[in-house]
Amino acid sequence: GRLVPHERGEHVLGAGSILRRRHPGLRISVVGDGWWSPRLRHVAQTLGVTDMVDFLGFVDEKTKHQVYASAWLLALPSLKEGWGIVVMEAATHGVPAVAYRDAGGVGESIQHETTGLLVDGDVLDYARALDDLLSEPVRAQHMGEEARKRAEEFTWAATAKAFAAVLSDVAGVAAGGRVTVVPAPSGHVEHAPTTRTDQLSP
Repeated sequence: GRLVPHERGEHVLGAGSILRRRHPGLRISVVGDGWWSPRLRHVAQTLGVTDMVDFLGFVDEKTKHQVYASAWLLALPSLKEGWGIVVMEAATHGVPAVAYRDAGGVGESIQHETTGLLVDGDVLDYARALDDLLSEPVRAQHMGEEARKRAEEFTWAATAKAFAAVLSDVAGVAAGGRVTVVPAPSGHVEHAPTTRTDQLSP
């Protein structure tokens, strides 16, 4: 995605500087690009975390899913988000998410304490939440499994069926007619998620 101020990538970099001693194998992958990227690189240098941060820029679909599959957690510290499609993309790989509760749609896409964590507070609170899951890999793995199960509920067919039901209700006609689902957009793949055994081991 775009690297812009409201995404607050600085919070992840700050959390990394706090957590690196407790989790020496920790690495941060910043995926995306934009006009805020030089600022984030400067912050990483100022915090002394450039050695643990990979700025990957924009990536293709294959690489994106490889990054998800290798991740322990998805850190999404945005000030505002819609549904947060990255939450569900990560979930297909069994990766739980950590976001701020007041950021908007992530309060719906993340089920607190079940598929990830919703944080109240500031960067210190955010770092504590990340630390909680990094320090409890079994708990994090369980959340990832729950996230994967939930993500499997959101298919194109299920979306089309729900949308048809809403349209039928608004139009005042009986539901139950046939719903035809067109192919997914080019490049989109609904696939069986990969299983990893090492995703949470620093």
